[in-house]
Amino acid sequence: MTQKVLRVPEKFDFSCHKHFNAQTDQLLKDPEVTVIALDFSTVHYLDSAALGMVIYLQKKAKAVQRKVVIQHAHGTAKDILKVANIDQFIEIHD
Repeated sequence: MTQKVLRVPEKFDFSCHKHFNAQTDQLLKDPEVTVIALDFSTVHYLDSAALGMVIYLQKKAKAVQRKVVIQHAHGTAKDILKVANIDQFIEIHD
């Protein structure tokens, strides 16, 4: 199992869409990568577009037998993830 960590920007919103999808698509194409860990350690803001990007990534990963986890979410970002029930289908690690 090879895990790759993708650092999510401090302000995670629609403006990150193109870059985020390019990075995650590349990781999903790599046969060595079995887990994509989204590092939320610096995230202080995320919007509904960001939640959509995470959900869509999880669906794409599941389709190719990969796993997505969220690491180091804290504060408001962690609260938003919990309120949106992201933890129901993506593991959130402290």
